Amino acid sequence: MKNSKRFLAIIILAIVAFVSCKKDNENVLNAKDNNDQQSFDYRQIEDKKTYFKEFWQKMADSKTDEAFNLEDAAWHLACLANLDFCKVNVEYDDVKFDTVEIQVDVTDDIVLLNDLNAAYRQMCTEIQHFKKRFNNENQNLYYINVSINPDGKAKIALMTSIQSDLKHLYNHTWYFSDEYSALVACDNLFSIDSTYLWNGLAATELQRILNLYEHHEYEIPGPGGTTQIVFLPTRDHTFNYVNDRDPYGSPFLVNSRVFAAEGDAVSSPTFILSKDDMCYCLDSYLGLGYDFIADNLYLNEHPICWQINCLSYHPTNYKWWRYYHDLYVEYGQLISINPPGPSDN
Repeated sequence: MKNSKRFLAIIILAIVAFVSCKKDNENVLNAKDNNDQQSFDYRQIEDKKTYFKEFWQKMADSKTDEAFNLEDAAWHLACLANLDFCKVNVEYDDVKFDTVEIQVDVTDDIVLLNDLNAAYRQMCTEIQHFKKRFNNENQNLYYINVSINPDGKAKIALMTSIQSDLKHLYNHTWYFSDEYSALVACDNLFSIDSTYLWNGLAATELQRILNLYEHHEYEIPGPGGTTQIVFLPTRDHTFNYVNDRDPYGSPFLVNSRVFAAEGDAVSSPTFILSKDDMCYCLDSYLGLGYDFIADNLYLNEHPICWQINCLSYHPTNYKWWRYYHDLYVEYGQLISINPPGPSDN
């Protein structure tokens, strides 16, 4: 009888331990579920100005355990920074690209709201330090984007616009209305006396012109004065010689719409683009960037940042190396706000 009671007691203790363990596991799972970020779609935010004003306040209070995946956390940081620091509706004739880094607290690819707040404070400090180093009184932060790695390292890409003393003017065409319009524009932009090395002046000059070509000074009057206009990032796209071909024929390898050529590894890096080649690139690159919006309707978007990457590779079992441009375009949606930004409230 004594052994039976002891056995019964052991069974009861085992059941209690099992139930307790199961409950603890459920609590852990529930806590994880509470921190899981639901799919976020910024297209569903109708009033972005109000959303970010309220979000900034919520982030500053940090009273919730709301969590964000890395992409959504980076998007919120980028949008807040554009609202607080950037301005699109200014005159400029040159652009500059820089990058600064910060560290964000990340756990299992998740950023909690209070950690996002700390990251944004750190980010604001770095941007303010960056602005103090401007060596031109007419230099302005034009666009900011953010990416966060799983290890918490965040890269802040800064695009600044500059107004200098110099003014730069600006058989199928992709962007210009006709061949004559393209030739007139190119006569003002390119010189037969310049040496346009494919990965030198050709790339830097095309990138500079692309970032200036459709610049407009947006002036939208609002209560209390001129309205501040900024970009919020939406998406990006890379155009390359493999996927983007010209059915009418181009001066480049495999009728590519972006520069592409091949040759041996010694002489090929000296590819020089003629004035006509540069004109073709300008027309084609602009066409690619703007047609992508028309062909892939998403939001009321504009190209913000154009970058040209100069690359090369040697195909397996092939004699020649290939040298080419990748055209990378970042897109954004214009939004107008009445200064000051949300962090000044």
